[in-house]
Amino acid sequence: MAGLALSACARGSMSRPAPADVVSLFNDNPSWSPGFQAAGRRLRPLSGFRLAPRAVPNVSNYQQIVRMSARTDSTTDLIKWWNGYRLRDIARSGIVADVTDAWDEAARRGWSDDTALRATFTHEGRQYGVPLYKSYFVVFYSRPAFERLGVDVPTTWQQFLDVVDSAHAKGITPISAGGASSWESLIWFQQLVNGLDHRFYQDLTAGRASYTDDVCRRAMALWSDLYRRGAFSAPDASTTDLPARFARGTTAMCLYGTWNTGAFLDNGVEAADLGAFLLPPPPDGARSVIVESGVLAVSAQAHKLDAAHAVARAWFNPSVQTAWAGFLRDTSADPGVVPNVGTVRQVAAQVRRDRPTQAIRYWEASPPVLIEGNVQDLSAFMIDPTSSQATKTLSNMQHRADKEWKVWTS
Repeated sequence: MAGLALSACARGSMSRPAPADVVSLFNDNPSWSPGFQAAGRRLRPLSGFRLAPRAVPNVSNYQQIVRMSARTDSTTDLIKWWNGYRLRDIARSGIVADVTDAWDEAARRGWSDDTALRATFTHEGRQYGVPLYKSYFVVFYSRPAFERLGVDVPTTWQQFLDVVDSAHAKGITPISAGGASSWESLIWFQQLVNGLDHRFYQDLTAGRASYTDDVCRRAMALWSDLYRRGAFSAPDASTTDLPARFARGTTAMCLYGTWNTGAFLDNGVEAADLGAFLLPPPPDGARSVIVESGVLAVSAQAHKLDAAHAVARAWFNPSVQTAWAGFLRDTSADPGVVPNVGTVRQVAAQVRRDRPTQAIRYWEASPPVLIEGNVQDLSAFMIDPTSSQATKTLSNMQHRADKEWKVWTS
């Protein structure tokens, strides 16, 4: 019955082509509608078409509807999705169309020459979406809290630990970190593994290395040590409450995607009080950063297939990216487009200066079923962050990896 209801909902709203100069866009974020409309106004003179966003706010329902409607006349022209293995999953199912020409044109025009990012949109040598954004996982920090502590932005792991210890001693929560029941449990795992050894992280997420190997054990030990120092908030902390804690100066830091910048600024944190920096690498590690990017894909069954392709090609245009990134207050796949937001410009400047190696977010970095199971194990570790639980967690993750990689490649 639930499936029939979802199908009926999708068919009722999407079974007819969008009118005139409009292409329809299915997404899971209603709050982005003004941004899509702003980008659409820039797309109209470039492609001949603007955007009509249609949103389903429940992510699980959204994914069901996309998959159910993909081969029917109930699909939209464009689909918002995730990159990496999640994109490969629907590309090999024939749900989305090849947009390699959009990437080729962007490279020719100098709008994006990011080969590492392009690889995360690739299935069997072709690209199946263009980037909605390019976010970096950074440490947001409260400038008033740092001033109270008398500390500067850390540039080494030891200096970072000194900030943690100083905050804890003064009764300020050093780091807000939820994830006991959500995807957020992956944030510190991906950061520590990638920070210790970027190449190992790539091998691990590609199924070429083991979760029981030394790098993962070291990462879990570092994570346990941070808990021992009293670094983290309760594991059920809510990200929605974080801006208020930053505004009051009761929480010092939070490791999160730069796409959350707007949430801070819209919920009580003054622009002058919000800072961000790339987390220094752990001992014997190297500077690297986790990158997240959403996908704007063309539906293979689009009512207006040619129009959708025209929009995909125009999406990289700097005028479109300026409008869209300005709305999101986040970085763009075009490094030349940075919104006029102090925190974001600070991050972009550090990325340009330090040139860290970049790795795809863990959520998209391996087959979806593997990741979703491992996230549950990482959540359990956050509730009991002991060395014995760490060993159990890594063992469970590798057992699942052995199983799910066989399924993915079969």
